[in-house]
Amino acid sequence: MKAIKTITYLTFIIFFFACNQIENPLKERQEGTCGDETQPIPIRKILVEDYTGHRCPNCPDAARILESIHDDYCNHIIPIAVHVSFFAEPHNPDFPEDFRTETGNELDQFFGVSNQGLPGGLVNRKEFDGNLVLNRDNWRSAVDAIYDVNPDVNIIIEPTYSETNHIVTANITLEFLKDISEAVNLGLYVTEDSIIAPQQDGSTYVENYLHRHMLRKGVNGAFGEKILNSAKKGDTFEKSFTIDIDANWNIHHLDLVAFISSNSTNEILQAESESAENTN
Repeated sequence: MKAIKTITYLTFIIFFFACNQIENPLKERQEGTCGDETQPIPIRKILVEDYTGHRCPNCPDAARILESIHDDYCNHIIPIAVHVSFFAEPHNPDFPEDFRTETGNELDQFFGVSNQGLPGGLVNRKEFDGNLVLNRDNWRSAVDAIYDVNPDVNIIIEPTYSETNHIVTANITLEFLKDISEAVNLGLYVTEDSIIAPQQDGSTYVENYLHRHMLRKGVNGAFGEKILNSAKKGDTFEKSFTIDIDANWNIHHLDLVAFISSNSTNEILQAESESAENTN
């Protein structure tokens, strides 16, 4: 699905959408890295949740699959690694860290992912082939089934980090691109990338494993909060969040992940991520 871009075509795209005042154009167009340039702007962003644990021998294989999907679909994909179950329990001396979170535990209990065995995942918390919890081999197909569907809403995240107080202020703006006839939730997570810690990889113990996209916190709960009972095309909604940054987190590797979901089904309608490092 990778497309070769010409200067002429890219210039036309930038001119066309500038005239339509799209505020956050597709990043992969700007960077020229990959993606399908026939897709509309804003694009649909797909939340892929990888439920994992540092003592799970098959989980690194799932992480590699997710990275491969992310490489191919670029900014269509927002990955999150959710550490859950006994596979994520600390076990001294080899696995001293505890990467489980209250949010992750609540999600796992609700969706029953670890009950089906790790690794397992959710793609936009939407059923694919009759299943909500998906085996890693089905993640790509589930993504492919929805990535080119026009988004319902555009999400803009504007973070500001105060080094003095170790606080991130996140201003979120929603722009509804079509009528929404159901109640929706707005959720905000904090994730951290590039954490070096032990991991069991098959039969190999990897002391300095690179953990990617790790869920650190649900800012306003595991499922977010209901914000609207319905919305019309063209409606906007704004909300600001204040987030205390834990001393053990690396601000340089933190992302804010916002999502809009159905209040009744929990299906993700749109997601977005942004670095938390914008310094005040």
